[in-house]
Amino acid sequence: MPKDHLVTQSFNNLEANHCVDIIQQRDGQFRFQHWRREPEDLSGWILLLDSTPLTFATEQSAIDAAKQAVV
Repeated sequence: MPKDHLVTQSFNNLEANHCVDIIQQRDGQFRFQHWRREPEDLSGWILLLDSTPLTFATEQSAIDAAKQAVV
């Protein structure tokens, strides 16, 4: 079964405990997700913010919005 999205870029902070993914949806629109993980927690990444239902026409627009939304 094909995925309904593609991660086109992933940005990590220096500590590698926060990540922002830029995602292209099947309809060609883009969105972003902000993730966090704690090294001692083996459950993996935890979703903090998803821009959905807000989507963006271009990848750069999604990056710009993520820069505004994620500190």
